[in-house]
Amino acid sequence: MQIAYTYKLSPSCQQLLVMAHHLEMLRLQYNYRIRERTEAYEQASQPKLGNYCELRTGAECCPLTSSVSKKALHGSPWKTNGKRRSALAQQDADLPNLKRERPWYGAIQHHVLQQMLRRVENAFQRFFKGEGGYPKPKRTGKYRSWSYPPGDVRFTGNKVRLPGIGWCRFFQSRVFPDGFAVRTVTVRHKADGWYISVQLSDETVPDMPTPDTVKSAVGVDLGIKKLASVSTGDLIANPQYSKKAQRRRQLLARRASRKKKGSARRRKAYFTLARLEQRVERQRTDYHWKVAHQLVKTTDCIIFEDLNIKGMMTRCKPKVCPETGRCLKNGQAAKAGLNRAIADVAWGELKQKVKVLAASSGVLVHEINPKHTSQECSCCGHISPTNRDKEKFLCESCGWLADADIDAAVVIRQRGLEELGISIPLPGVPRKVTLKEPVARQGSSVGLPTEPENPQAEWEQREPVARVEGSLSD
Repeated sequence: MQIAYTYKLSPSCQQLLVMAHHLEMLRLQYNYRIRERTEAYEQASQPKLGNYCELRTGAECCPLTSSVSKKALHGSPWKTNGKRRSALAQQDADLPNLKRERPWYGAIQHHVLQQMLRRVENAFQRFFKGEGGYPKPKRTGKYRSWSYPPGDVRFTGNKVRLPGIGWCRFFQSRVFPDGFAVRTVTVRHKADGWYISVQLSDETVPDMPTPDTVKSAVGVDLGIKKLASVSTGDLIANPQYSKKAQRRRQLLARRASRKKKGSARRRKAYFTLARLEQRVERQRTDYHWKVAHQLVKTTDCIIFEDLNIKGMMTRCKPKVCPETGRCLKNGQAAKAGLNRAIADVAWGELKQKVKVLAASSGVLVHEINPKHTSQECSCCGHISPTNRDKEKFLCESCGWLADADIDAAVVIRQRGLEELGISIPLPGVPRKVTLKEPVARQGSSVGLPTEPENPQAEWEQREPVARVEGSLSD
């Protein structure tokens, strides 16, 4: 089991200068390593100055003495056993040359430089797997952290020894739990100062419980108007912190843009804007932790939808007029507002926090395919896009009436329990059945049933309806 604690550092004035200098040097080296891999690949795929050469110097490379890999230009391409090195190994082998050519990099610990190279490697691996875009250079302010591997950082009370920085005080808001060992330590720069994130692990604690221990389960449907709808009938509101701060954000950004570039007033104005963004982030994080605690402490299993959030926030495809060649309206203006709302609600962060608390509390978390969860009736299983009308769900097959988000949460719960092979009866949820609406609204050719005198009492006396597959026309 792994957890992470965050503490705020209290460095001296000299340590502040050293940390800022280290961060800037790491950013420049990160950009250089990305450019090195890019130029190596371009030169190997489409040679410009000979068969193989370095673009900066124009010198030709010999396969026996220099790298001819598509991934790196510098460093020895061969291991001692005669095998080829990976791009990460070649760049790692070039670090001693870096410190000889640029002695000021000797102030940074060697492990920190290696962790920076691993960050470059992870960025390219995510690109090759389709999980992110092509790695880009980091401009000032976008590269904000560096990491120490396990065993490099020491703690004594409220003091921490960071290699290359020295002993530094930090605000010890909580002590490390018993049995957990310190792993990776990350130093991060934020708007209001420097922080350390300490990763703790305990191998004796299992990461996830088994389905055999589950006695109760809930399904959670994530949304925008409502942050979450639980299958028990509970609705969790969405505070929309970023939307509430939008007007203030626009005013501060306008004021900062009017200041003279490079002036102290411009720097202070953007610092105020950064503090606003940090406040919004902290409000959202605090609310997510409260919601996560509320979900975890009430059940043994939590079932979510496996949403493709990145795909939901992609830009609309451009439309071009075939006659004039001009771009037509493609709905991106409205889509931008939806993207801002999705980013503000932060579904991925909420699920991550629920998983962290669930791992420490012995609660099982499962995700299911979200296909047709908002169109399926939780009572009879009929799937139709006309079942849902905004916030109301009315099944055109059995007449089931419910809140659309609550019904979707129940469907999510049923699908998750089926995948896990668990049979748990649904707890009491307010249920209501109404007559079918006119045929013109439902889009079906089935006539209306005769109206009973007391439809609610008649429904309560009915036997449970078995789940059926297919549409009403079948």
